Amino acid sequence: MPALRTNILANYAGQAWMAAMSVVFVPLYIRLLGMESFGLIGLMLSMQALSMLFDLGMGSMLNRELARRAHHAENPHAVRDLVRTLEWLVWPIAVCLALAIWLASGPVARHWLHPSALTQEETAHAVAIMGLAVAMQWPSSFYSSGLSGLERQPMLNAINAAFATMRGAGVLAVLYWISPTITAFMAWYAAMGACQSLVSAWALWHLLPMGADRRAKFNAAELRGTVHFAGGLIAITALSIAVTQLDRIVLSAMRPLEELGYFSLALSVAAGLGRMIQPMFNALYPRYSRLVAHEETNTLGTLYHLSNQCVAVVIAAISAVLFLFSKDVVYLWSGDASISAKVATPLSILIAGTALNGLMTLPYALQLAYGWTRLTIGTNLVALLLGIPFCLWAVDHYGIVGAACMWLATNLGFVAVAIPLMHRRLMLGGMRRWYLQDVLPPFLAGAAAGLVARCAVPALTRDAKGFLLLAVVSGCVLAASAIASPYLRQQAWQACTRLKLHLP
Repeated sequence: MPALRTNILANYAGQAWMAAMSVVFVPLYIRLLGMESFGLIGLMLSMQALSMLFDLGMGSMLNRELARRAHHAENPHAVRDLVRTLEWLVWPIAVCLALAIWLASGPVARHWLHPSALTQEETAHAVAIMGLAVAMQWPSSFYSSGLSGLERQPMLNAINAAFATMRGAGVLAVLYWISPTITAFMAWYAAMGACQSLVSAWALWHLLPMGADRRAKFNAAELRGTVHFAGGLIAITALSIAVTQLDRIVLSAMRPLEELGYFSLALSVAAGLGRMIQPMFNALYPRYSRLVAHEETNTLGTLYHLSNQCVAVVIAAISAVLFLFSKDVVYLWSGDASISAKVATPLSILIAGTALNGLMTLPYALQLAYGWTRLTIGTNLVALLLGIPFCLWAVDHYGIVGAACMWLATNLGFVAVAIPLMHRRLMLGGMRRWYLQDVLPPFLAGAAAGLVARCAVPALTRDAKGFLLLAVVSGCVLAASAIASPYLRQQAWQACTRLKLHLP
């Protein structure tokens, strides 16, 4: 069985590298393409998120089933048949996605988006190639879920990091030496997406249990056996996509394309926080699923609270720095004072919302491990019904700040309502511990340390001193959050004790 610590460290290393690749080149993209074209890149990222609606729960279902079955596979053919069966759905859906976006490219450019620097023809052409980029990238998430279910995070992160580098850095060569256009950008992303999907497919099939006497085949019984769980995942995916993309959809329809570009810039930074949370989910969801399947309740309870404390420390430290130093961070990153001034306020709000959303990550993983999807469906449905009128009003009156407020309000409701409801059924008696021990101490300590640093440190300059000060502040806030966490404090004390024993 792969070591959980190894998987978590591999996930963090991979996510950190991919986060760097997704943000470090953004100022160059804006400089070469302009803010309107960057708005189209933001639209592509939204389309990638919306495409997960057509996942039909296959990714999460494959993750859970491989975690439960592959490591003790008495019948390896069943595992391989499951993957082959789902493949017969994944690739045709990818083709349909590309065709659908291509057919919609003209109407989207004419009636939905509001370009001024780009012509409608240029916009429509970019959207058409955008569809190919989204479709070619889409199958890779399915195979990534399978690798995660096998708990092969080191290999998964190596693949993802390699292609993130080729996408982020490679496209600069295309823009500089071939064509500095949004069309060339989208074409390169489409090529890299196809390569990543094929490599991920090869890796998954290489690691599946071998069946010596026959090849994998389509088996409809594998679909029937998981249809109830998959149905819940489809509903969750559809509602969560609607909730998370509502602000961008409303903003793109009601405001100029340039504003979508600024909002996409803020989202790029906020997504960095999300990338620091996802590694824990990727490592712990299959482990939760295995413990549930083997009815190891005590081990599961201990792991659940310890892992939530670790996640809370990471979220508290990063969110405190980004929230309080949002303007400085954007300026250090972009080098443009006017952009940092426009993005700072919505970024701080988005960071607060993303921090709250991150706290829901492991409780959601626990629900999926038990196959319980109804709670997440209900909370997302309520959030969507209440969020639509609020988002329309907020974007109309406050633009990108209003769109950011929609994200914050939604996740504040999740933490306040969904956690108590979950602990009425799962981890009975653990709600008080989750709030008061797992989450609150690191957040209070991180916020206090961040406020002290904000008062003590002047506006950061874009030089080595500014970057060094930001690094020092981040380290101090992280240390304060970690010390406040009961589990990490205990681990630090034990490490110090062991060190003393080895000293002469």
